[in-house]
Amino acid sequence: MSDQVTQLYLIMQAHFPWHKARVTFLSAFLLALIKVTTVNLTKLANALNGKVKPQSNYRRIQRFFAEFKLPEDWATGVILHLLPVKSDFVLALDRTQWQVGKVPINLLTVGILYQGMAFPIGFKMLDKKGNSNTQERIDLMKRVCQHIHPSEIRALVADREFIGRKWFQWLTKNDIPFVIRLKENAILKTGQHAIPLKKRFANLTLNQQTTLPKPGRVYGQSLFLSAIRCPDDWVILGSNTPGNHALETYKKRWGIEVLFANLKRRGFDLEQTHLTEKDRIEKLIALLTLAVCWAHLIGEERAHHTPLKMKNHGEKEKSLFRYGLDYLQYVLLNSHHHARTFQRCLKILKKARFLPDS
Repeated sequence: MSDQVTQLYLIMQAHFPWHKARVTFLSAFLLALIKVTTVNLTKLANALNGKVKPQSNYRRIQRFFAEFKLPEDWATGVILHLLPVKSDFVLALDRTQWQVGKVPINLLTVGILYQGMAFPIGFKMLDKKGNSNTQERIDLMKRVCQHIHPSEIRALVADREFIGRKWFQWLTKNDIPFVIRLKENAILKTGQHAIPLKKRFANLTLNQQTTLPKPGRVYGQSLFLSAIRCPDDWVILGSNTPGNHALETYKKRWGIEVLFANLKRRGFDLEQTHLTEKDRIEKLIALLTLAVCWAHLIGEERAHHTPLKMKNHGEKEKSLFRYGLDYLQYVLLNSHHHARTFQRCLKILKKARFLPDS
């Protein structure tokens, strides 16, 4: 093992008390991911272990994905350990999909929203194209609730794809608060009247927002409704908890789109994988989750000491994830000059120490 792999192995072993060979491979693969920032197995093989031929590294990677049996949600505990936010979670539910040849890859994901990005704590490969169904969502949320108690969840946020009577019933029955965007043509029933939601909020002017004081029945459920008029349409939200927090909470949902972008084109080129088997894809996603989390936390620490510059339009020049990933990649590729810096990066994997965003 290289010095880098040995040092990372000692930390990973505390998180994953498995056979030494598995933890060693996990450590080497994680470092290779960050060095080459791609899931292309040929490029990863070139970076995995310089003491053996690339072909041997390639076969080792193939054996790991084909043969190693890992516990379900094996990376979730580490993510929860590393994230500074420990309760009052805002979760985001969404999915992303792409094609590998003719095979659809469809990934349903739940993540904790923190500092503008979602950190996956549960994901499920769907054996089909298109939307998830109610049972698939319930199955995933049951897994999540094995790690997070519903009392620790401030809200589950999701887009219009994740609606339905039975789904809302299950969330409410299990005391999971939610803020979910509703379709404009969904029917609102109040007393003897039934009108489309869009018509109920038709009087809103551009950028005006409101929260109705009393709940109404939508999809057969009693929901508290909030809305804002946007240039092209309305954003109408349904929640099973009262208050005027829904619109502000729902804005955080964008963090899961940021996650998907970081897994794909802005980070690790996930869509370039040739893996198609469900269990192999899920192993890869879990490994990527660790890499994304580590990079983001390093970016956050760096920003404390060397704040990111602001562009003319008021946005930061880089995301915290990209800030950390670029720095960690540089340190790994120039390790003979930055041995102490790498040790500081490793300390973050022991215990993150930042405050959650407000």
